Amino acid sequence: MRTVSNEVKHGFMGWLASTYNGGFAYTTDIGHHTIIRVCKNESFDYLYAQRRYQEAGIERRNDFDYAGLYCKQDGRLYDDRFGLQALTDDVIQSTEELREQLKQAVRRTVERQISNDRRNLQISELSTERERKELAYYQKYSAVGEARKIYLDDTFDDGNCTSFCCGYTPDRWTEDSLLGYILNPARYAETEAETYMGSHQEEMLIHFLCMDAVAAAYAAILENPLAPIHKVKRIMAAVKASPAKMVTVTICKDGIEFTFKTEAHEFRRDYTGVYSRWNIAAPDRREFERLFGRTADYGPDDILRITYARAVLYQA
Repeated sequence: MRTVSNEVKHGFMGWLASTYNGGFAYTTDIGHHTIIRVCKNESFDYLYAQRRYQEAGIERRNDFDYAGLYCKQDGRLYDDRFGLQALTDDVIQSTEELREQLKQAVRRTVERQISNDRRNLQISELSTERERKELAYYQKYSAVGEARKIYLDDTFDDGNCTSFCCGYTPDRWTEDSLLGYILNPARYAETEAETYMGSHQEEMLIHFLCMDAVAAAYAAILENPLAPIHKVKRIMAAVKASPAKMVTVTICKDGIEFTFKTEAHEFRRDYTGVYSRWNIAAPDRREFERLFGRTADYGPDDILRITYARAVLYQA
């Protein structure tokens, strides 16, 4: 853990702001450090550091390693690779954090311009076979699952199953792009948003068309009150509201009624085909297998009741 005094911090920040070309030396609880800087251009200095454990000062044949960069324009450090954070009270953003910041800024700008309305796109139809196949695949294989998740998670919002979400992801930083972003984040993000809007019209239209497919699948769930998913949702909601780690379940399977203890987490997730018998308490599991077979499982339609501490959580 590197610790330095406020005096060292003030000295370091003063050194950065000055025109002095000599190095900056300081000592922490893990050794002696020397930082030098090299002018990249009129806006940036690159910082390099050397560490010695026994004696202060620099050492022949001991490399200076890249430590970070200093922006003269805003007086801030970036891309800490040496523990420079100990020398300043400002937060030093990493290149990964800057990239995430850019991503969120561009996505907000695009989403604001689209305003969840496909009429704000420049196109109204897909123009290539590749995009049409992509849409058809989603409609056939993904829309029902997404609608199911929205229904079970109660994320249906204001009459919409989903809202338009921009899929922009920045390229990896180059030397010039990183420095350009640091100098003017707002202008850089605005330019990226304009470029994305111009080159991703098909992708954004596909998003809206996929949303249509999810909305149709969601409507189909509501139009079928006897679908098993409604039981699944009731079971999930009931057990999620309980602190239980184990619950008592009564099922009726093959005309046989049986009560057993099993792990509660089984019912807090979406039912994906079977509730596993392996989560049943061992003595009850052996009896379950004797009654129904060693490969048997059970599902929502088999469940009559779920209880915890004498309270009925779910009743079919």
